[in-house]
Formats: sequence, C-alpha cells, structure tokens
Amino acid sequence: MRYTKKQAHTEIINLVANFRANEPSLAEAPEAQIEDNYIRRLFHFLNWNTNNTGLSVAEWEFVLQRTDEKGKRPDYLLQLAGQQLLVMDAKKVKYDMHDPRWMQQVYAYAYSTQNQPPPRKIDFAILTDFQEFVLLDCTLYAANPKTVSNFRILDWSCDDYVSQFDTLWDLFERENVRAALHTRNTENPSGLWARYLSPRKVKANRLPPDKAFLSEMDDEKTGWRVRLAKDMKKRNPEADGALITAAVQLLIDRLIFVKALSDREIEEDYLTQLAERVEKSGLAADEAGWFNACRDVFTKLNQFYNGSSFEPRPELEAVTVSNNVVREVIRDLQPENSPYNFAVLPVEILGTIYERFLGRVVRATDSRVKIEDKPEVRKAGGVYYTPQYIVNYIVENTLGELLAVCKTPADVAKLKILDPACGSGSFLLGAYSALIRWHEDYYSDKARLTKQDREAAYYESNGGERLRRVRLTAKLKRQILLNNIFGVDIDAQAVEVTRFSLSLKALEDTRRDELREEVNLFKQTVLPDLRHNIKHGNSLIGPDYFAGQMFAKPDELLSVRPFDWAHEFPAIMTAGGFDALIGNPPYLNVDDTWGKGDSRLAALKASYPHIYNDKTDILFYFMGKATELCKGRVGFIVSRAFLEAYKADKLRQHLVAHSAITQIIDFRNHSVFSGVGITTCIILFQPGQPPTSVEVYKLRSDELPSLELSTLLTNANVFEHLEISQSHLTSASWALTSPAITRLNVRIDTAGEALDKILIVGSGMQTGCNDVFGERTQEEITKWRVKPGQYYKRASNSDTQRYFIRDRGEYILYPQAVPSFDKLPAGVQKHLLAHADELKKRAAYQRGDCEWWKFTWPLHEERYDRQRIICPYLATFNRFALDQRGEFLSLTDTTVLFENGQPESLLYLLGVLNSKLLTFRFKSIGKLKSGGIYEYFWNSISKLPIRRINFSNPTDKARHDRMAQFVESILALHQPKAKAKTQAEQEQIQRQIDATDRQIDKLVYELYGLTPDEIAVVKSQK
Repeated sequence: MRYTKKQAHTEIINLVANFRANEPSLAEAPEAQIEDNYIRRLFHFLNWNTNNTGLSVAEWEFVLQRTDEKGKRPDYLLQLAGQQLLVMDAKKVKYDMHDPRWMQQVYAYAYSTQNQPPPRKIDFAILTDFQEFVLLDCTLYAANPKTVSNFRILDWSCDDYVSQFDTLWDLFERENVRAALHTRNTENPSGLWARYLSPRKVKANRLPPDKAFLSEMDDEKTGWRVRLAKDMKKRNPEADGALITAAVQLLIDRLIFVKALSDREIEEDYLTQLAERVEKSGLAADEAGWFNACRDVFTKLNQFYNGSSFEPRPELEAVTVSNNVVREVIRDLQPENSPYNFAVLPVEILGTIYERFLGRVVRATDSRVKIEDKPEVRKAGGVYYTPQYIVNYIVENTLGELLAVCKTPADVAKLKILDPACGSGSFLLGAYSALIRWHEDYYSDKARLTKQDREAAYYESNGGERLRRVRLTAKLKRQILLNNIFGVDIDAQAVEVTRFSLSLKALEDTRRDELREEVNLFKQTVLPDLRHNIKHGNSLIGPDYFAGQMFAKPDELLSVRPFDWAHEFPAIMTAGGFDALIGNPPYLNVDDTWGKGDSRLAALKASYPHIYNDKTDILFYFMGKATELCKGRVGFIVSRAFLEAYKADKLRQHLVAHSAITQIIDFRNHSVFSGVGITTCIILFQPGQPPTSVEVYKLRSDELPSLELSTLLTNANVFEHLEISQSHLTSASWALTSPAITRLNVRIDTAGEALDKILIVGSGMQTGCNDVFGERTQEEITKWRVKPGQYYKRASNSDTQRYFIRDRGEYILYPQAVPSFDKLPAGVQKHLLAHADELKKRAAYQRGDCEWWKFTWPLHEERYDRQRIICPYLATFNRFALDQRGEFLSLTDTTVLFENGQPESLLYLLGVLNSKLLTFRFKSIGKLKSGGIYEYFWNSISKLPIRRINFSNPTDKARHDRMAQFVESILALHQPKAKAKTQAEQEQIQRQIDATDRQIDKLVYELYGLTPDEIAVVKSQK
C-alpha cells in the first residue's frame, strides 16, 4: 500500500516505540534482525518497495549487495528510475555510528562513484542501526578518516524520526526523492541535494576521486612517486631516471592491484598482510628488505593470476627502497585509511589518473631526483586524456557498427581492434566493455543457457535466489581479451598500464569462488598474458629504420623503438589488417620537437612522402598509417587543425584518395580536454572504401553540455548538422560549411581575385630572436645613442587593430642602411651581428617576402620601404592596419602585405579587407584555434578574394574612390579618439567610426553583388 504522510507518521511513532521498548534485548541482536524489523520497515512506511515486489531486477529499489563475511561493502543501494541515489550500511545496535571505521567504509564507497555518470553517481550515504541515523555528504574529499565526521548532514537518534518527521518525510519519502532527483544537477537543487554542507564554504574540498588519487600518487612533495623515487635514489645512487621511473610504477601498480582485489572481495586483505610483512622486516631507516618481505605474497599472487602482473621483474630486483616508505604507501591504500573503494571506482577512471601520471617521469642526477613532465608533454602543452563520452562515441561508431552485424560469439571472436597509440588504455577499455556487453546481451536473450553456454555465461544469484541477470565467466573474458584487443605504444610505462588496466577490467564483476574453481579444478590461470596483444614499439617507424644512413646508435634505437607490423601481428596483417582502429593519437610538431637532424624525422620523411610537409603534426602520420593498418573502420579524436592547416594538404589528399570519410564532429572553439586549450574533432573513415557522403556536426557554442555525445548530436541547438559529398573534399582546406555558405563563398571568390595576385603577402621580421632585435625601450635607445631613422616602433600582434596601430612604447633596433649601421656603437653592432645568422635561417627570409627580405649582413644599400598593410597572426576577426607614416616595423607575430604596383590604392584594399564580408569569408579559409581565434598567416590571407576595380568604368572608379574616402575618414577619426580626454568624447567619435564602418560594409556588399538573402547569411554568422 501507499502511505499518506499522516499514516506514515502514525506507523513510525509505533515503530520507534517498539524499538525503545525492546532496546535492551536488541543490543546483541543480529544485524539481519535489525534490518528486517526496523530499518526496512522505516523505509517501507516512507513508501519504498523494500522487497522489490513486482519489479524486474533493473527496477529494484532496495538492492542487497553481495558481500563476504567481513562485510566490506555497504549493505544496500537505494535507487529510483534507473539511478543510484543512496548507499546504506546497517549495523548492530551495539555499534557506535560515530566510529570512524564505519563512517569511512560507507563514505569511501559513495565517494568513489563521484566520477561516474549521473545514473551511477551516489552523493549520500546512510549509516544506521535504527537507534542512530547518520547521513553523510560524500561529494567531499576526506584527506583522512577523521575528516568524514565533518561531512554529517543529519545525525539523529530514532526519536528524531518522530520529532523531525516533517524533515524525514521531505527528504526520504519515495516520491519526494523522485521529485528532487530531477533537480540534482541544476543550480537550484531540492530535497537531499539542497542539504550539502555549506557548498561555498567547502567548495575547495569537492575534489573528485581521479584528481585526489592522482595527487596522492604524484604530488611533487608528498606523492607516492616522489617519496619512493627519492628513497630509491638514496639507496641506489647508480640508478638512473629510467630505472627508477619503471621500478616506482611497477611497485605502485602492484599495490593498487592488490587493493582492487581486496575491495572487490576477490582476495583476502593482502594489503594488511603486506604491511605486516614489511613491519616484521623492520621499519628502521636502514632497513631495505621490503621486497624480500613481500616476495612470498607476490609469488603467491603470480601463481594464481599470472598475466605478468606479479611476475618477477628485473627493475624491482635492481633497486632497494626502505621498508618505512613502502609501509607509508601501503597505509595510505588500506581500506581504513583510503577514501577510494575499487569495487565501485571504475577501471576507466583509473585510466584517467594514469594518463596524467604517465606524462611525468623521474629525472635523476648524481645526487637527487626530480619529477618532471616528459619533453613531448611540455612541447604539446599537457596530457590530453580523452573524456569517457568521446571514448564511448568512437567505440560505438566503429566496433559498435561491426558488432551490429555479428550473429554469434564466433563472429565476434574474429574482430581485431587496435589502438596504435594506446597510452593508459582508455580506448581499449572502452572496446573491451562493448565486447563484454555484446556477449551479455547475446546470452541474456536466450530462453535458457545450454551446457555449452555455461562455459561462457551463468545466471547471477543473490542469497540463493537466481536472477535473470547474466554474468560472463572469467574464462570468456580472458578469451575476449586475447581474441579481440590489441595495442601498441612507444612508452614502456604506458604499455604496462594498459596491460594492468585490462587485467583489472577482466576481473570486474567476477566471483571469488569461480576463480578458485578455475584454478583448482581446471588448472587455469586467472588472467591472460597480454604481452602478445599489447606491445611496446613505434607505430609509425618500421624496420626500414635500420637500413643504410638511417641506422642509429643503440641508445637512439631504445628511444625510437622501430616496430614491424608484419612480424609482430603476422596473422592479422596477412588477413588485410585490423577490423577497427580507435584512439587519441599524440599531438606534437615533429620538426619543432625533434629538430632537423633527428633520425626519427628523417624516417618519417622517407616513409611518408605522401604525408610529410614542413612542420607537420605527428597525428598526421597516425591518420595516414591507419589507411595501411585497417581494413574496416577508423575512429580518432584529433586536433582539428588538420581540417584547415596549410601543412596538412597532403594528408587531406591522401585521406580522400584512400578512404571513405563517413563522419566529422567538429568541436570548433570548445576543448574536450580538461585544462588544455587545444581544439579537436572526431573523424570516422573506412580505408579502401569508395567515397561517399560525409556527415558533419559542428558545435554551435563554446561549451558542451554534460551528456552522452550520441544524444547531443540530435539537438540542433547544440550541433549544426550538415551532409556534404566527399567529392567536395580535396587537398585544400576543409571548410565544412552549409550549402548556403558554400554557395556564397563561391560567389565571393568568383567576384574577386586572390590577394597574393595583387600584393606581396609576407611576414613580419622572422628573427628567431625577438628579444634582440625588438622589445627595446626608450631607455636603451637613449643609452646606445641610436638616432632617428635607425630604429622603428614595434607593430605587435595585440596592438595591430582595425585600421590603426597602437604605440606600445617598444622599438625595433635594426638600421635601414649601411651608413646608419656603421655609425652605431661597436657594442651595438656586435650585439646585432651575433644573431644575424638566425635571420637567414627563417623560412620567410628565404622566401623573400619578410620585412627585411632585401637585406643581408652586413647591410646592402638597398632599402625595402614599400608601403604596407599589417595584420596580427592571431585574431578573432579581420584586423588590418595601414602604417601611414612608415614609422612601424613588425616582428614574428604579424603578417605584412606589401604594395606591388597595383592600381588600387591601399586605402581601398584596407576597407575591403576589414569588411564584415571578408571576415565572413576568412572564417572558411583560416585555421581555427581555441577561443574563436584564427591564424592569419600569409598562406591563408593570400587566398582572400579581392574585388578588382575597372578604372575605365566610371561607376567602378567611383566606388573605389568612395571606399578610399571612407577609410581615410576612419583613419583621421582614430587620431582625435586616441587624444580624447573624456569617455563621452571617445564614445562620440566611436559612433562616427561605426557609422562609417557600416557604410563600408554596404559598399562591399554592392561591390561583390550580394543579394539581400546573401547579406542576411553574412550577418547571421558570428
């Protein structure tokens, strides 16, 4: 029955009275008696279906958790509408609900779900023996178990169920909880979600498990890595950074694995056993026999689990570390101290932690160690860990498409899935999960499981009751790993972590008795040996590296790690390659990172002439390599720069020539990588397939709501959906525009002529050393007695605005002519000449189109004093300025347009370039970066279509002259605006400028012959 509030009040009064009357005898009552007679009845009167009567397993509201005799998991999960809401642990009446042990246990379980998606995220935990009732806010991070006591939201005795009945009803009555559930992720939560502990006050403590756990592992002062590394270096002075990095990671991996086995109740509490062994060996500062003390435990686990997780390793044999430091790490991981419970902390979250962990290494000098970013991580600006919703989407649209046509497990066993840069294994974990779900669904759909089926699956039981939920056997999960999952990475630590993560995933939802049965009866090892599936090597550089002039020294070979695909995966490659390639390839500029003399760069140039272009990103080669390795479907999350980058022209041509591109999801300004500004897109393609139409999704805003991507793509307010023909994609920039914008761009281009046919489009002075030639101050100019004509004002990126250049008070000290240079003080000449060779190395200097393209050192008498327009390298809209008096020079952060004897005046060209129409056009040409910023490089600007003037046509000439007058007017207005002393004055002048700007835009629309509808398209774009 459903209780009204009044009826529930009466029943709960009676329930409390009954408890108080029998309280003395209940002190020693079994926990089950308290649960059945009081706790369940309390929630029954609050309208919860505590017996799950008439509900399918998926709909259960009170879920009794399987647990061992020590009860390491809380007793109940409370859920509604498929969402987990509360975790509750019931205790005997004799226990104190304020005991940190009990609060820590239930808190850690709920806190460990905080990285989960909303349906599986548990914010609150209840600890009760009915006599006491404690509600904890588990969204907060507890640095130690004693802190958890501060997270109490409610702390009641059973009498409060009556005296505080209104609150009890509002917070815990089933329908009230259901109503509040819809507000849990809004700015105005209700019910339980309005009862957080002072959200503003404790905001700093809302640290999710992944970040908290990473900090424990990798804090620069107190993290496990730095403590272990320093101790290893102290005891092993000869050990280098590579050995210490490997040994520290192996030890941490093993201890985490042991914790996961214990938390999942697959194994006994080996952490406590390890701690006891280490303590028995001795915790004095000079004791270093920790490995000998733990050897028996590791050996025992290795014999049972195999899979290389606990096998003897030379890295651990080669170093010693003090027992005391090892014991500190073990203590942090023990359940009574750790806020993490690996029964609910997903392996995928562990992957996010490790991805960041892998971005740093131990650097050892003769006397000390330091934890620092890897060089490639510094170059790339951070570690790009892929969010789970991206992994899910790519797996769903590659492997998922293949699984959709599989009829039997035998069909699935044939699929080969590869991540060629697997990192911590996040994509392979996603693929493995998808394969597990397919098999669960396959066996769940059967009316009954046959004897043969039971080798692969079984029905879960709970308290003797058989459920319809199907579980896969450990044997089948091993087979899936060995049959389907493959990965390669150049980082040995990444390979270790991927094997480690997949091994943990294989043990998820596995029963302890099943594993014992497999080992004891069938002599099976629990985990597969993944060394033949997850391999260490360079996915891009093959055995040709060893030939001829590309042969390198042994230490270089260790860093390059050439990889022979045909030799390492012969059966797969003979059969045509992998069925699916998935992943997040690394992003770094190979030329800048490695340098011209690096043999890796030479290998890429030799192996990928169809991809290589000066200053290309390494991800280009992964995309190109995918067409060789895959015979099915490819899904990558990559930097979106390849869509528009000038240097990606060969890659774009290769992709359209060798594959069918099926989908591109362009995230535009939004960065899917937390804390990293790089912009990305998802690309899906099928190597070797004929061209087809391409589905394009373009993010409309700078943010992405926190929902699964598949759901978001159907929302037209979030993503613009286009369908274009692949035949429209060439080596040129992929603008991916709507048909209306594409037609308008063609119209604009037809009406104009490329800018580089009119002006010389070049660069600012590409010195390679800006602080020598530029950034000089007036004080230095005076000190060095440099005269006017020997220095110029600097036109910088940020100070180059539309039409005018702000004077930032910096100067470029670089003379124009030989006599001037010779008159400079000898010290100044030496200072400049020391960097002369740098100028000659610059590409722009060699092309002959930079600010000082006519000069060599020492300077010739030629002067390059043509008038020019300057624009910044980076801008959100067109910002072209005219250096009217020749007083400015620009450095590396600008592009320069030199006059070239064209009949049109620079004033006319300046107005056209700054118009809304040409800004609109450039957004389909330029390379978009984060924050809506475009790269205004010479190779992009040169493509802008300029409407030429027929001076023999009076109407055309009149338009030209009118444009020049408008621009002259704006230039003139900027001078008094800069000198205006009041805001009112500035605003009035700005209104005149804006009005003139609108006249220019109107004239440009007229020049290009746009219709009202086309003008509306331009104005509708941001």
